[in-house]
Amino acid sequence: MQQQRTILLAEPDSGLRETWRAGLAAMGFQVLESAEGAAALRIALHAEVNLLITELYLPTGGERCLVRATRREQGLRRVKILAVSTHGGADDREWALGAGADAWLVKPVRLGTMLQISARLATSRQHSRAELRAAGAEATQ
Repeated sequence: MQQQRTILLAEPDSGLRETWRAGLAAMGFQVLESAEGAAALRIALHAEVNLLITELYLPTGGERCLVRATRREQGLRRVKILAVSTHGGADDREWALGAGADAWLVKPVRLGTMLQISARLATSRQHSRAELRAAGAEATQ
C-alpha cells in the first residue's frame, strides 16, 4: 500500500489557498495549510511533508522568504519546494532557484498546471535541490 503524500500550502491568499487545497485533496494528497511563513515552517518541522508550495516572498520573521528558511533546516532538505510568485522576472526565477526551490511558477497559475507540477514533485523519488547541494558539498570535503 502506497503511503499518502503530504503537501504543505503556504499562501497568504485564502481564496487561492482553498482552490489549490481542494484540487490537491481531490488528487489524494493530504494537505496542510498556513497563511504565514513562520507558522508554515513550524508545521514543516513537525510533520512529514513531501512538498512545500509557497509564495516566494513569504517571510518567516528571521528570513526574507520561506524557501530560504526551509533550506536552512537540515531536517527539511528532502522536502521538495514549489515557489509561486506574482514577480515573473528572470531575476526572481534565479533568486527562487538559488534560494533552494525545486520549481517555480508565476501567478496567476492555471490550476491544472499547478496540480500537474505539484503531483510530479510530491511523488518524485529524485533528490531535492538541497539534498543534491549537500551531497556535493560533502563530496568536496
